[in-house]
Amino acid sequence: MNPRLAPVIAALLIVACTNSGAPGAGSTANGATTSGATSGSDGSEPSRDMTCWTAQTSGTPGEISFEDMTEEMGLVEPLVGMYGHSAAFGDVNADGYADLAVGTFADREIEAYQIRGADGPQPDQLLLSQPELEPETGWSTELGRTSGAVFADFDGDGDDDFLIIRHAGRSADSETPSRLYENVDGALQPHSEILPPDFRGRTPAVADYDGDGLLDVYVSEDNSGETGGVLLHNQGGLGFVDVTDGSGLEGIFALSAAAGDLNGDNSPDLATSTAIFVNEGGLSFTEVTPDDYAAIPIGEEDDAAGVALGDLNRDGLSDIVVGQHYRAAVEFDSEVAVRVFLNTGGEDVAFDDVTGIAGLTPLPTLAPHVQVADIDNDSWPDILTSASAGDGATLAVYRNLGGSDLAFEMSDGLGSDQYWIGAPIVDIDRDGRLDVFAVEWEPALPSIMFRNAGDSGHWLEVSIGGPGRGVGTLVRVATTDGTFTGQQEISVGGGYSSGRLPVAHFGLGQDTVVDISIKLPDGTVTELPNITADQHLRWPEGCPGSK
Repeated sequence: MNPRLAPVIAALLIVACTNSGAPGAGSTANGATTSGATSGSDGSEPSRDMTCWTAQTSGTPGEISFEDMTEEMGLVEPLVGMYGHSAAFGDVNADGYADLAVGTFADREIEAYQIRGADGPQPDQLLLSQPELEPETGWSTELGRTSGAVFADFDGDGDDDFLIIRHAGRSADSETPSRLYENVDGALQPHSEILPPDFRGRTPAVADYDGDGLLDVYVSEDNSGETGGVLLHNQGGLGFVDVTDGSGLEGIFALSAAAGDLNGDNSPDLATSTAIFVNEGGLSFTEVTPDDYAAIPIGEEDDAAGVALGDLNRDGLSDIVVGQHYRAAVEFDSEVAVRVFLNTGGEDVAFDDVTGIAGLTPLPTLAPHVQVADIDNDSWPDILTSASAGDGATLAVYRNLGGSDLAFEMSDGLGSDQYWIGAPIVDIDRDGRLDVFAVEWEPALPSIMFRNAGDSGHWLEVSIGGPGRGVGTLVRVATTDGTFTGQQEISVGGGYSSGRLPVAHFGLGQDTVVDISIKLPDGTVTELPNITADQHLRWPEGCPGSK
């Protein structure tokens, strides 16, 4: 057993009870089921042992719609004077509410930022939930080219540390390095410069690649760089070593990367926007990129962008979605689709491009960010993009129509050139529906916090306490009659330049009670039968202060 998981497993043993027959879940290491946050066979109210919060929904999914809640959340004035290029959600002070970090390119002439009341460029901003978001004054005064960010428990003490990725620029003239911040009693303190100052970093992909209980990180580098992405091995104590040489990941240039188990062997693999790799163990990877994975440019600044993983057709395999950063979409009035690669191979790791047959309508603008998430809670994962619809008033979403034959329909109102750099999801108001923060590049326009305003099916969220915050944990859901309804691997990244909370969010449609299986990164499986819908639960002991 991984020694860092010993406290968590010990807690499980204390509350263990009887065997479970949840489908497709395996069995626990001690043949037991965890109690708490469940409803009894007599229909009694659920225990609050693991329940963090609840929010009842109608249980009837409707049309996907969003409304602007930027001003309500206090996000207008703090984000003026920014060329927004990254956003990440975390919980810095462990109060159960999502905090937000927003990164910016702050290396231009002062005049470029003097709009909407800004005096000049702002540094990156950290905003803490109260529950409205308020700036952490004086957190950082660095002016750099921030191109990616993620919150993760890098030192294994159970709280959120913070990693900022920076881009040196094509002339490598930026003097502001990528930086790792340590969480010390709910405050972020600078710890170390984690990458060379001339690195042209993009999106980080966080995972425990070698299974030693510490979260490592792969950082993509775009094709203006000299080395390609780097694999950084966590040595403990927030120390990292570059182990790219000999890993099989040398010389890979990409705008984004995402980590997750693609072949079901319980080890995190890696998908970048240009290549796919299977983890062979020992920090060694083998490329399995299909021939049709490479993006075909139309103009000079056309690249594949964000990468997202998720089980779109609910067959128990993670599929890959790739966004696009095609300037041709706005410069030449081209239409470019977000692409979907269906995982068909299991251990063989084969992917088929199903973009056309699945009905992914080409977009008339850029869509750098993509994310797999059940926006309407109908139990079928949708594809969120950072492209706009309705003349920039809302986000373009490919809605999953359900069924093993993958099919999507697109949001109404396509046609605007507007798009956003990133669009990480979060249930910011804890009402059971996933909201979205859209990061704006142009200082003349505001970034937007979109509230999910559509009618919703039932929902369930699962998070994990303890070291690592559950990154790499596979959560599976089935109805009480044994029908598998989906799985998610808990992660903190994905998409483009964005970070998310380590939470598995499931739409349940009209189901009100389900069975859950939790498979930890060390292979231990726990079964939670008869879990009531419309709650966020944290295994094994709930959220601090929630009882």
